[in-house]
Order: sequence, then C-alpha cells, then structure tokens
Amino acid sequence: MSNLPAVGSEGAGNGYQALQAKLKRLKGAADQLMEEAEQAAQRMKRNANFAAIVSDMSAAAEADPLHVAAISDVAEAFGRVVGRGHRVVAAADGVSQATGQLRSTHQATYGGVHAAVTSSRARQAKTGFYRQS
Repeated sequence: MSNLPAVGSEGAGNGYQALQAKLKRLKGAADQLMEEAEQAAQRMKRNANFAAIVSDMSAAAEADPLHVAAISDVAEAFGRVVGRGHRVVAAADGVSQATGQLRSTHQATYGGVHAAVTSSRARQAKTGFYRQS
C-alpha cells in the first residue's frame, strides 16, 4: 500500500548505503505526494469555482432555494478540500526538505567513514564493537 521504506530493520538494512537509499526513496515519495496533492487541490479549486457559478446561475434562474443552497454547500465543501489539500502539500514539502537535509547530514557525517572502510582491504570489526557500554 505504501512506497515508504521499511523502518526498524536490523543489520545490513541499516548500513550506510541502505540508509542513504531509504532516505532517497522517502524524499521521492514525499515529492510525489506533494505533486499529487497539489494537482488534487487544483482540481478541487476548479470544481469549487464551477459549483459557485452553477449556484449563481441557479439563483438567477429562480430555481428552488433548497437546490441553490445545496449547490452552494457543495461549492463550500470543495473550498474546504482545497484548504486541506494545501495543508497536505505543506506537510509533504516539510517531509521532503527534512529528509533531504537528513540525507545530506548523514552523507557528510558518515560518507568519509564509509569510503575509508570500503576502500580498506583489512577486515573490519563488527558494528558496535568499539562502543563503550
């Protein structure tokens, strides 16, 4: 159902390259969500405008006031969807920016270590070996 990377896996799944790949996928998913939410908000804005026009035209045609009110309610509901759609866009943008920043920080912090370890022919200690308890 979700394209988001798995969280909480152990071992090589959380190695330098794996984590960089997960962060890249998370940023991509957030960017895609942002784009799709913006498109949906634009569609709802067009629908809200159209419903408002139909409501005005129905009122001008002296249609049943209950019918005009129902169409106005639909226009307002579409307007609320637009506002909430923009909130989704803002949230996805925040996730995208934070993920991009985390990925850059992770690369700056551990990229050199990873390069040194992978270029060495010497066998490396297991992860956590040097940690003090």
